[in-house]
Amino acid sequence: MKKYIFILIVIVFWSCNDSKKTNIESQKVVKKELRPFFDSDKIDHYYLNFSEKDFFTLVTKDNNTKKEKEFLNIFEFEFPDTIAQKNFEKILLNHNYKKSNISVKQQKEIENVFSEKDSLQMSAYACVAEYRDVFIFKKKEETVGIAKICFKCGRFQIVGSKLDTSGFGLWTELDRLKNIVRPNSKT
Repeated sequence: MKKYIFILIVIVFWSCNDSKKTNIESQKVVKKELRPFFDSDKIDHYYLNFSEKDFFTLVTKDNNTKKEKEFLNIFEFEFPDTIAQKNFEKILLNHNYKKSNISVKQQKEIENVFSEKDSLQMSAYACVAEYRDVFIFKKKEETVGIAKICFKCGRFQIVGSKLDTSGFGLWTELDRLKNIVRPNSKT
């Protein structure tokens, strides 16, 4: 009787191990194609060199002018909240944002960063956003999307994408993006 129990246990044990191997082998790893957040043919990048001291002075000022309030809405808050905002690029230039010259290769790399991911961004933010980098995605010279990035704390605002952008914002992505547009920057 003990012999039969032992044989039965061995058979069950081997069958369990074999079933696990079979399940693992039968699963295929499917690599998801990265779908870009925006259907664009051109990407413009704007950057603002604005010191912490100047920012602190502006924020602590009692009565900001209309232009200063507009700047703070861009630099710190959720402006624009739609891509329908007229003349957004002119507004950026009016507030001393500088347009970068980015190559076709850099545009392709940027598009790959701004793509749908399987990962979930799970970070908490430790600072007030300082949106120094703004990306404007265009299709036939029409704005189809806007992305504002704070590389300092990892905050971002993406406007105009029809895809789920909640997986965006991993530090590895942001570092990669920063190295594309500002490779020599230390901050």
